Amino acid sequence: MKKFLSAIGVFFIVVLLAMFGFAAFPSLTFPVGTIFHIEQNSSLAAVTDNLYNDHMIRSEALFKSFVIIFSGERGVKAGDYLFDSKESVVQVARRLVNGEYGFTPIKVTIPEGFDVQQISALLGKDIPGFSTSTFMTLADPSEGYLFPDTYFFNMDTSPDDAVKAMRTLFDQKISSVQDQISESGRATSSIVIMASILEREATSSNDRRIIAGILWKRLDDKMPLQVDAALAFALDKDGTKLTSDDLATTSPFNTYKNLGLPPTPIGNPGLSAIEDSISPASTTYWYYLSDSKGNIHFAETYDEQMTNETKYL
Repeated sequence: MKKFLSAIGVFFIVVLLAMFGFAAFPSLTFPVGTIFHIEQNSSLAAVTDNLYNDHMIRSEALFKSFVIIFSGERGVKAGDYLFDSKESVVQVARRLVNGEYGFTPIKVTIPEGFDVQQISALLGKDIPGFSTSTFMTLADPSEGYLFPDTYFFNMDTSPDDAVKAMRTLFDQKISSVQDQISESGRATSSIVIMASILEREATSSNDRRIIAGILWKRLDDKMPLQVDAALAFALDKDGTKLTSDDLATTSPFNTYKNLGLPPTPIGNPGLSAIEDSISPASTTYWYYLSDSKGNIHFAETYDEQMTNETKYL
């Protein structure tokens, strides 16, 4: 059957080429070196019009016919297509149907917990001509909601494209735990802020869940969180090098002076940290600290915390 359908396709291609003749060849003004962009959910009619107006095809009817032959109901694939030489309408249609973009995507891995500034620097390093300042302006309102993962970007990926890709993936990931968030009785925004703190406070899920339990208890009991990471984020400093003057800073991110969570996330948490935020461990601990090797030490009382500070810091 497949061979039969394939033979029919070849037959119709030959017939179309014979009917349209000259229109099947590349346009004399074909814009070599062009990157042609197709938005998500673009209609075939819109894509065809853009190709024709950009002198990449001679016949809209011929292009649509080849797309239907090559794809059936699937249509063309969204993305950026590099055309570094003149191509016939058959080649253009085949490439857009199969998603043959014409260049190697740029692989960028965003680590869990990275904030907007760190992500911006990473994208600026890997994507030629990428505007880090524009990205930071666009991404800043989405701090915490840019999902850390491995992305494959194009050479001309814009800051807006990058933000949209990360926001879209975050929405997909958070939907998988939305029921658990609802059951926790806490707002999604609070869960994300807590998860962003956990990313900076510990590396293992076990430690993060214990810390989450401590911090949620402190919040519920109207105690200050006293989290160095939040203030360090606001001051753009290493959390292990905060001074007494820093701790006296007037800032909504100073959880020594203000009750409650910071006003926004302090980085972009991964799914594991979000899950740890949703499902904190129930313990008798109220305090914790991290030593110079990154090991977490927990305490039930303030006196035990002071002993740990003397012993480990």
